[in-house]
Amino acid sequence: RHMNVNTHVCGPTLVLASSSTGLMPVLRRELGPLRGVRMAFIPTASTVESYGVLVRLMRIRFALAGLRVQMVDPERMPAAQVCARLQSSDIIYVGGGNTFHLMHHLHAADADDVIRKLVREGVPYVGESAGAVVASDDISYIAPMDENRGHTRMRGLALTRFHVIPHVGSVSMGSSARRIVAMHAGQQDYVPLFNGQALVVRGHVARIASMPLVEQFRRLRNACRECMHSAGKMHVH
Repeated sequence: RHMNVNTHVCGPTLVLASSSTGLMPVLRRELGPLRGVRMAFIPTASTVESYGVLVRLMRIRFALAGLRVQMVDPERMPAAQVCARLQSSDIIYVGGGNTFHLMHHLHAADADDVIRKLVREGVPYVGESAGAVVASDDISYIAPMDENRGHTRMRGLALTRFHVIPHVGSVSMGSSARRIVAMHAGQQDYVPLFNGQALVVRGHVARIASMPLVEQFRRLRNACRECMHSAGKMHVH
């Protein structure tokens, strides 16, 4: 029923990214050739955020890479159509935005149960930002970063025991990420990620993967900051 994606492991295959920047090389490395693979693209988290259009544009990037992308939006589509499109997909991609908004609509359309079942059957799950957060069992920890607009459901998809903390060190959400990291200091199930990093879970093995170009840029930026900081301490005699 599903195309043969490179997931010959016992247990789920998850790629949980802080952002979509530089994600394609990681997906190719972890999942193998992607041309012709059917992707369920879930943009729901992005619809309530001002930057949401950038998240939704990722579907064009995936299409240009040869994936057969079909939109799956439980906020705007009938539940039966949502479930049918999920079940006909080889990869599930859940984009970033507001975590609470996303989980509310996944549950309302019964898409959460379908996703859990498919992931257990071996369909890879790729989550970006909010899409990575909802893979955990409880999404309440992300409240310092995402505004909860009256949603009460805090249970996540429970695809993994890990809780991704995205956008560490970023300009727009870095301070919120720091607060969450501090709140869960010493808890190994909470995984801070810079933009350009992803937590890859294959069966019972988990590791952090870095997008090469993004990681190089981050290191260069940090080196420049250190140089500027050192220069500021120098005195001219």
